[in-house]
Amino acid sequence: MLGVLRQRDVAARIDTLCPPQPAPVLSCGRGVEALVRAMLDGHHALYKVGARLEERGLLPLLPPGLARTAWNDDRLGPIRDTLFAANLNTVFGAVALQALAVSAIPTLWLPQETTTLTL
Repeated sequence: MLGVLRQRDVAARIDTLCPPQPAPVLSCGRGVEALVRAMLDGHHALYKVGARLEERGLLPLLPPGLARTAWNDDRLGPIRDTLFAANLNTVFGAVALQALAVSAIPTLWLPQETTTLTL
């Protein structure tokens, strides 16, 4: 899943829509990658994300130079707040359109309202 997110450059797209946090150790886009990985692993508790990524050997796949302590609830919580402030529908729509463009998936129509779509 991390490879799919990276191929479609999801983190960079999210970072263009979300303002940087003061003293960003972890960007919003990279935080979303970690949250997606944690959710697919079945663990949703923010304070466990760093530990779970380390247990699964995924820390080397994420941005270099970030220790497990960068993936904690004190950093991931504000990332979620920033995503909500940026309007989740706008973020989801932009990521979905980028995925369509990168994957060259032909579309007959594009919905204007994305809140009723499921992924």
